[in-house]
Amino acid sequence: MTDLRKTDGDDGRVSAPTPRVGRRRRMIQPGRIVLGPDHSVACEVVDVSTAGARLRVPTRIPLPETFPLVIAAHDLRNFTVRLRWRRGDFAGVTFEGAGFYVG
Repeated sequence: MTDLRKTDGDDGRVSAPTPRVGRRRRMIQPGRIVLGPDHSVACEVVDVSTAGARLRVPTRIPLPETFPLVIAAHDLRNFTVRLRWRRGDFAGVTFEGAGFYVG
């Protein structure tokens, strides 16, 4: 698990974990991870916030540092995302540029 603590200075004191940016909204939507011009992988968007999302994608699929993500909600939404963490079949990503509108 990622350690979100940060030190306050040279004395090594530890501050509280950095809070999540935005509130998560649970959703189960199909998505596609684009890995090349002719290659994409199905995934499931499990939850989303204005800053990022949690994806369910098989562990056997390696993910690059940044990649296009297509979310099929009421319409198709295209995002460039950055991989932040990976645990089992789940991956956390942040949106590059404009975020996701959570209404």
